[in-house]
Amino acid sequence: MYNTMKNIKYIILSLLMATSFVACDTVDFGDINVNKNGPSDPYTSGLLASAIMNYSNVTGRDYIIKPTLYVQWQSQVTYTDEMLYNESQSSWYRYYVTQLSNLQEVINYCSDPANEFDTALLDQGSIKNQIGVSTIMKAVIFKRVTDTWGDVPFTEALDPVNNIIQNYDDQEAIYKGIINMLKEGRDMLELKKKGPTGDIIYGGDVSRWRKLANSLIMQASLQLSKVYPNAGGYAANEFATAYNDGPILSLDDEAWYNFDEDSGYNSPWNANRPTDYFFSKEFTDALNGKKELNPTSNHTKDLRLSVYGTSTNDGVPYGYKNGSGGNSAQMSTENYWNNEATIPMMTASYTYLNVADAANMGWISASPEDALRIGIMLSYQTLANHKTIPGMTADDFNEYGIETYAVARIADIGTFGLKQIIAEEKWVSLFPSGFDAWAEWRRTEIPALVPATDAYNDGNIPRRYLYPGEEASLNAAGYSKGVSTLSPATDNNTSRMWWDQ
Repeated sequence: MYNTMKNIKYIILSLLMATSFVACDTVDFGDINVNKNGPSDPYTSGLLASAIMNYSNVTGRDYIIKPTLYVQWQSQVTYTDEMLYNESQSSWYRYYVTQLSNLQEVINYCSDPANEFDTALLDQGSIKNQIGVSTIMKAVIFKRVTDTWGDVPFTEALDPVNNIIQNYDDQEAIYKGIINMLKEGRDMLELKKKGPTGDIIYGGDVSRWRKLANSLIMQASLQLSKVYPNAGGYAANEFATAYNDGPILSLDDEAWYNFDEDSGYNSPWNANRPTDYFFSKEFTDALNGKKELNPTSNHTKDLRLSVYGTSTNDGVPYGYKNGSGGNSAQMSTENYWNNEATIPMMTASYTYLNVADAANMGWISASPEDALRIGIMLSYQTLANHKTIPGMTADDFNEYGIETYAVARIADIGTFGLKQIIAEEKWVSLFPSGFDAWAEWRRTEIPALVPATDAYNDGNIPRRYLYPGEEASLNAAGYSKGVSTLSPATDNNTSRMWWDQ
């Protein structure tokens, strides 16, 4: 599907070690726009590609696994600390130093009037398209950072002068900045000019980046529904404008990370040990339509479990110090836990479920029931396009999703209400994008997840990560300001950030 992108990967990956990785990994946090030992003329394609790669395949418990435990997709059976909500500090180093810094370097270099007619630069895509795509990716990463910690360095985060002592911006200002960033990046794109050669998502197709930006604006706006709930308010207006401009509504426009083992661009899941993790019984009960530990209203067998997991067996009950896996279901090694398994960045299914959510709140004029049905249908169809369907054809899988499962879930609206069904379907369809699912759960608190029985914290599901350990000593003023806006104002994993209060 992405042959052009495949070729781009090989070209870019051969250059990364000599350019962008050197430029990023040899400097301290904050001092990220200047590298005296780096190349005088940055290779912008390499910088953009490496930022996307670093974001999409950053691995480890904090960077990929922990949110899947918080939303109870998975249970730990060996090292259970994260599942039991241990209060540990988490680093944001990778986001700022190996991702945001690269994107800012692309923007800075392309924005310099002295480079306006640089043929080597223009060969890598039009200047506006390079800036536009880099700006959209910056917004994506900053949303991840603020959703994870709360108030964070934003305005001064990539300032080479203020490289240690940095202000923590209020999350409200950060979110409005992110939405503006997405709009600016989108509106800068030149559809008739060359796209960035460092684009390893769409292969330089900026028309699809425009749609992606609109889907991202809709996602970010909806995340503010607790603080801006009203139709006609700030979040509703931003959502409606992006929706009317044209988001991702078809499978062809979806954004997926397509990993490539031969070039060293591996899925982040495979760097972790699968024997430590099993599906939670809560998750398998929900998808098998069982009552027992099911936190959802679903009573219909959901065939997506056979794609997500190694089997349709029960998972391991969530939240206990002593658990055992045995023959319990785990994440599929064929479809997810290997070096080349694709991971979604933004799907048409998620966009339609967001449309259903917004329509149900009166933000836009659309049928929430129709959008919900299409969202479920597209979730099945995109899995059939990207994953192996065990034991049945893709056509049969899709037909079941549309004719049996979606019909049953629409019927459930009469008993449980649209809000609940929409949120529960997001919980299922977002797999394995843990950070997005965790943000959605904190916004709605649906499905009705029960906290870990043997929790190490105050007995509640975490709402955030603790700030990095060095912040309190190296940036005391910023750290104190960030903590002061939490509720309660303590650096704990159950304190709530601005949009979650």
